[in-house]
Amino acid sequence: MIKTQIVREGRKPVAVILDYEEYLRLKGIAEDKEDYVTALYVKNTNKTWKDHDQLKNELDL
Repeated sequence: MIKTQIVREGRKPVAVILDYEEYLRLKGIAEDKEDYVTALYVKNTNKTWKDHDQLKNELDL
């Protein structure tokens, strides 16, 4: 595994070099958070809910 490195211009950090697996892990966390926030929004804005069986029947599945 590559150790995370910070690239600086003078004392100011401008970039980070990190292991690709770590990048994928962090990207997955960010996507999961986005999905969670979207789900909360939908849950809080919808007034009616259908359970799984009702939805399957409605869609003829």
